Amino acid sequence: MLNFGSKSDPIDLTTAAQPKSKGPIKPPPFQTHAGGTKKLKVKNLRPQEKNKAEIYFNTTWAALDSAVLAIFSRQMINGSMEELYRGVENVCRSDRAAPLYRKLEARCDEYVRTEVRPVIMRKIASGVDAMGVARVVEAAWQQWSRQLNLIRSIFLYLDRAYLFPSPSLPSLESMSISQFRKHIAADPAIKADLLAGVCALFQQDRENKGRENVNQQLLRSLVQMVLSLGLYSSSFEPVFIEDSHEFYAKLAEREASTLSLKKYLREAQEQLEGEATRCENFRLEPSTKRALITVVEDDMIRNNVDILTKPENVRRLLVDVDKASLGTLYDLLSRVGDTGQLLRTAWDTFIQEEGTRIVSDKERVSDMVPLLLNFKAMLDMMWSGPLKKNDILGYSLRETFTKFINVRREGESESNHSKPAEMIAKYVDQVLRSGTKGLPPVKYLQESNVMQDDDAEIAHRLELAVALFRFIQGKDVFEAFYKKDLAKRLLMDRSASFDAERLMLTKLKTECGSGFTHNLESMFKDMDLSKESITSFKTTKAYAANSHGVDLHVNVLSSAAWPTYPEAPVNLPPKLANYLESYAEFYVSKHSGRKLAWRHSLSHCILKADFPKGKKELMLSAFQAVVLLCFNDLPDKSVLTYKDLLTATGLVEGELKRTLQSLALGKSRVLTKAPKGKEIGPDDKFAINLTFSDLKFRVKINQIQLKETKEENKETHERVAKDRQFETQAAITRIMKSRKQATEVELVQAVIEQTKGRGVLDVGEIKKNIERLIDKDYIERVEGHDNMYAYVA
Repeated sequence: MLNFGSKSDPIDLTTAAQPKSKGPIKPPPFQTHAGGTKKLKVKNLRPQEKNKAEIYFNTTWAALDSAVLAIFSRQMINGSMEELYRGVENVCRSDRAAPLYRKLEARCDEYVRTEVRPVIMRKIASGVDAMGVARVVEAAWQQWSRQLNLIRSIFLYLDRAYLFPSPSLPSLESMSISQFRKHIAADPAIKADLLAGVCALFQQDRENKGRENVNQQLLRSLVQMVLSLGLYSSSFEPVFIEDSHEFYAKLAEREASTLSLKKYLREAQEQLEGEATRCENFRLEPSTKRALITVVEDDMIRNNVDILTKPENVRRLLVDVDKASLGTLYDLLSRVGDTGQLLRTAWDTFIQEEGTRIVSDKERVSDMVPLLLNFKAMLDMMWSGPLKKNDILGYSLRETFTKFINVRREGESESNHSKPAEMIAKYVDQVLRSGTKGLPPVKYLQESNVMQDDDAEIAHRLELAVALFRFIQGKDVFEAFYKKDLAKRLLMDRSASFDAERLMLTKLKTECGSGFTHNLESMFKDMDLSKESITSFKTTKAYAANSHGVDLHVNVLSSAAWPTYPEAPVNLPPKLANYLESYAEFYVSKHSGRKLAWRHSLSHCILKADFPKGKKELMLSAFQAVVLLCFNDLPDKSVLTYKDLLTATGLVEGELKRTLQSLALGKSRVLTKAPKGKEIGPDDKFAINLTFSDLKFRVKINQIQLKETKEENKETHERVAKDRQFETQAAITRIMKSRKQATEVELVQAVIEQTKGRGVLDVGEIKKNIERLIDKDYIERVEGHDNMYAYVA
């Protein structure tokens, strides 16, 4: 700024000394303008201003440079920070921002290159490991960041007023990052060790399972550093992912060869969760998280699928009912493929092997159905829980269960291979006879399915049995044994609940259709009609004349619906024989054309007995009662020989021996036997046991003849096989009569479809029956077509 004095004062235009005068000073030239005004010309004014600005810039930079060097050397800054800031502002306002920036940039670059980098290089030269290099670089970065923050606070005006508006110039922060990256982080001599050190710290954290340690804060800082330096995606991430792959490949190989499947699954799950947590804790980029999870999935799951799904490994989880581990296995496999397909082989193998073991165990045949129920409940629990109701595994469960439960075992006949069908029928019989009393609980059921009410529990047990029945192909075997046991329950009045009986009948009808339950429904109908008939009989004179105070109930059974019972001869007491004859006459008079055939082997009665120690009512079979009545008119202590009883009763020897065993050798012995022994001999003698006593007034004598013998079981299976043969031939005949001609394939398929309600027929058996019908001239082969059949009218 120029300051002009008065006219008499000399004008000093510069602060420099004036040159010596060589002559008289000429007055300054004036120029006269129109109007008389004169103008003064000042020479050398702008060059003088330039010199002053240059001097001010140099002076200001010297102060600023001193402050920057003090910051770099971590010393106190001389002077006020505010004065330094004002100096930067004045320099920028005087259009000297560009040289100021260049000087600052050069000073920072020199410091990083000559002071920071050598320290790091000396550490590397000293043999420090990669983690040590990472620590040194991170410390240098932190120090550099703190120093630049102070420098930026001084040069803030330069940053905002000059650098920010200029698209071609970096900000002070960008400049500092670029210099650190150029001379340190991106320097090939340092970069490899730096990245290796970061990866080593991550590996250490993995080995520590993420437990807090002194290196975690260091890791966070290093990750932030490589992000700030712009090295994350281009340099750090690829190296880190590759290093992680090497780590997990080795871990998977080591753990897969030493750990059980359960422990391996836990390890894999922990590593997946650990990587997800690690990415959050160390603020890794989403792309890194996705890549890391993929690495763990590939190395620990996808590359070891064969081990994870190995049948013997999965079997251990299923045998132990390890829901947690199985759920983990399912979740892990779902990350790398179709879980149902991956697990199907192991799932099928376990069901087939375990199921076959249950149905083939000859030592535990009586426990077959409870074991199958527990097995099925466990499979259902696993399928609906850990296996997420997978469609493929659900279908596989049903298919494999059907396969093993219907497999024909070595040495078994055509119908006898369906032992499970027989045992399911007997299990249902036990439920309907005794309720749930004495039945083992079914494990693994959902809590909502556990019933407390007796009727509800019976219904639930029946539902479980029907669920097993659905898998049975030999439904005719089930029907034969179910009908046989139902007959005993009805005739001996042994049903725990007729509501439960009706419920079971309804379930069977729903499953197999009305044709399957027709005979069973007829059995109930016969029982109802029998009650009506005996009630009507008791109103007749014949009843009054022949009853002699004896209550009588007769069950009239239609031979087509009921099982076949052999006729067993027995000599009834005359009064009882007349009583039955009077009922027979009454029945025939009401139903012309019908004939009654008595089956006394199914009869039972209550006999009143007067023992010396008290009166009793004995619940007996008809044969037992006939034997005891032989002693009725004899004096006390009278003895009858085996031969006497054989003649008096008219029973065959087998029946008589079983009857005498129940009376003289059972738990409640109303007869004595001499000589003592476990077998009945032809010379044995029997007498009334005068010392007989029992706490109960009504005493039930075990009826040995009601127990199923091996012969009866065999006969039932043989009858099923014969019935199956006749039904198959009848179906073939009906189909051929309707179609006239059919190929073998068409005929077999039609027979299977028509008879499926009674079970699945074996294709080989169908073909055998086709041949039998050809031999009987019901059908014939079409000439020239071996696989074409025609109906013979």
